Amino acid sequence: MQNLRLAFRALTKQPLFTAIVIITFALGIGANTAVFSVLNAVVLRPLGFHQPQTLVELQLYDMRVGPQSAGGSSASYPDFQDWRAQNRVFDRVAVYTNQNLTLTDGKEAMHIQALAVSGGLFDLLGVAPMLGRSFTAKEDEPGNRVAILSYGLWQSRFGADPAVIGRTVMLDGQSFQVVGVMPARFDFPVRTVPTELWITVAILRESSDGSQPMTDQRGNNFLNCIARLKNGVSLDQAQANMDAISAGLRRQFPDSNTNMNVRVLPLRDAIIGEARTALMMLSAMAGCVGLVACVNVANLLLARAVSRQKEISIRAALGAGRRHIVQQLLVESLLLGGLGGIAGLLLAIWGLDLLRKFLPANIPRIDRISPDARVLIFTGAISLIVGILAGLLPAWRASHPNIAGSLNESARGSSEGIHGRRLRSALVVAEIVLALLLLSSAGLLVESFLRLQKVQPGFDPGNVMTARIALPDATYGKPAQAAVFYDKLLKRVGELPGVNSASAAWWIPLSGSEITLTTDIQERPLPKGQQLAVQVNVVGLDFFQTMRTPLLHGRDFTARDDINAPFVIIASDSFVKKFFPGEDPMGKRIRPSGSVTPGDPPVREIIGVVGDIHLTSLRTPAQPQLYIPHQEFAIGGMSLLVRSNTDARSLIPSLRNAVAELDKDVPLYRPKPLPDYVASSISQPRFNAILVALFAGLALLLAAAGIFGVMSYAVTQRTHEIGIRLALGAQRSDVLRLIFGEGMRLVAIGSAVGILGVFATGRLLSSLLFGIGPTDFPTIIFVTIVLALFALLACWWPARRASGVDPMIALRSE
Repeated sequence: MQNLRLAFRALTKQPLFTAIVIITFALGIGANTAVFSVLNAVVLRPLGFHQPQTLVELQLYDMRVGPQSAGGSSASYPDFQDWRAQNRVFDRVAVYTNQNLTLTDGKEAMHIQALAVSGGLFDLLGVAPMLGRSFTAKEDEPGNRVAILSYGLWQSRFGADPAVIGRTVMLDGQSFQVVGVMPARFDFPVRTVPTELWITVAILRESSDGSQPMTDQRGNNFLNCIARLKNGVSLDQAQANMDAISAGLRRQFPDSNTNMNVRVLPLRDAIIGEARTALMMLSAMAGCVGLVACVNVANLLLARAVSRQKEISIRAALGAGRRHIVQQLLVESLLLGGLGGIAGLLLAIWGLDLLRKFLPANIPRIDRISPDARVLIFTGAISLIVGILAGLLPAWRASHPNIAGSLNESARGSSEGIHGRRLRSALVVAEIVLALLLLSSAGLLVESFLRLQKVQPGFDPGNVMTARIALPDATYGKPAQAAVFYDKLLKRVGELPGVNSASAAWWIPLSGSEITLTTDIQERPLPKGQQLAVQVNVVGLDFFQTMRTPLLHGRDFTARDDINAPFVIIASDSFVKKFFPGEDPMGKRIRPSGSVTPGDPPVREIIGVVGDIHLTSLRTPAQPQLYIPHQEFAIGGMSLLVRSNTDARSLIPSLRNAVAELDKDVPLYRPKPLPDYVASSISQPRFNAILVALFAGLALLLAAAGIFGVMSYAVTQRTHEIGIRLALGAQRSDVLRLIFGEGMRLVAIGSAVGILGVFATGRLLSSLLFGIGPTDFPTIIFVTIVLALFALLACWWPARRASGVDPMIALRSE
């Protein structure tokens, strides 16, 4: 406590120095606290399930491509049944898939984001409903109609009525009995669009038109599969068991399981996905900013220790040992670290709101980013660490005072000697190295983002409004019924004021959704199970006109391409180049595996070739795609795409009215301009570039401040020497060159070491870059020049002050 009182007294006597150190610490600690808050919410905070560390996701993948191709819906129902029956490593296995349902209860029809799950899912997760019960295994069988409500839907639509258990609700025109309500904090699957209601897979195991249900089709991989490891079973043991099961299924079902294997992935890793790499990179960058702040403060404390040599020598002369001196100075630096931590925490809390605006929407659990006990502990720990790191070296240096020299009455002042100057110069070089690493990373990420923005998506998103529609199976279960509805709707929408063209599609480009179907080429068929999967989109009339995607060869779909006409298809340019290189694709016959009618999928004739569209990502080349006319593949769930000559959002009321006029029980949901999907697809690279550029800017300013401080202190220490030089005939330009030369020499050394560091660590960024290498020479040279210019400015004022020294004043004796 005595040391703490002395530290407060010493720091209050130098308020400017104290404020500068606290601000420097606050910048470094605040940056780390903000990033840790995101990392804590997304990665570290436990999932809201029982023993989440034993939960895994089972992902089917093509061994010809590798495990990196796994993800998303990756299991068929027959596969799930075999995995559940044959494994020896899981307590429970369950599946789930998205469902878009319409709730009709006498009020306005409401779209419900639902999930169809197997009966044991909630028991597997170890979470019980707050009201009612979970699903039973028997309720997976066809004919069962039961539902469990989310807490939010129970509150908003049912008024939190406890008597809702046992009530019948109408979903897609069918009666479902409510059997449970989940707790308020329950969120499964963990994603940006919360699930509002759960039903069983019984609805998927039925067919109203006599065709084979989806759940009976091995190879129809539309389900997500989750499992819980048995006690004592490791991830490697589970993977080995699933490898053996997959090998058996490949032998037993060569037509559908050839080349397919299963990856066992921890559920947390499956949820975080690609965001983990970016978050780890940002954590490293924030750590670099913290290190720059530490080095800067260490330099300031070294300078302050030199000015306190006489005080420390008196303490030593009166009997203070090195331990006491180090302890006193460390208490001061820890106090500064603590005050900087408080300021950094406030800065981070203020900056979190700004940070959320730049975070990609697809990062899970970003709505839960907030300071909690773990964040407070982290801030306290890092404040302690930076206080020790910044203060230890100055304290150790100060604990070796030259008592006789410091107490000599004739001494001109305090000086630190050649070793002290070299130490401070080394710290400045370290700052420059760290700053250059951050600047190079920021430059590469910004250049990568700019190049990604220039990628042509294959369509013109301007003034295009999109919205989803899910037709209830009870009234639109037959393909002909869905075809008639969309035909009427598109005609109505096309007549709206300001509308140039309108169409519909199964998938909206760059929305993150896709489906791949195996495709057989009739002219040169491949053995079953060896066909490559191809992206398929079902589209309405005028789709390519609405998207402004060029028709390269052949013709577009027309109203005559219906269920009664020969089956046709349009291929993308990349499909033709891959499967028909150097050939005329017109008239070629292919068979995609999907169908909405009973029997084998029909053979389709290629009637046109269109330009490539990036369906899922701008980062990867456009994949081979096939387009099937909706009239021949009529499905109930489609997306509207409407191009207008006005603001796209102004169409939303008119689109809702157009749908309601056809059927008031069909809601239009998720209206969103197409440019928003394009922006969302590059939101992760944009976030990386912005945040790293911000950190690099902080590091650059701190490094410039460090150079300024070192050179200013050097001028103060060498005022007598400079006076002698001027008195002996040196010109002021000579003094300018002297100071500038010393400062820029440090910059040159730091830049050389920093460039070597960039080449050594560049590969860590490679997975986040697009169209540019991790050691792009022009970018590295550019950021090095920027750093040199800032260093030049930092040296200018001390050099100017040195050149203005009056020799008479400098040589005046004390």
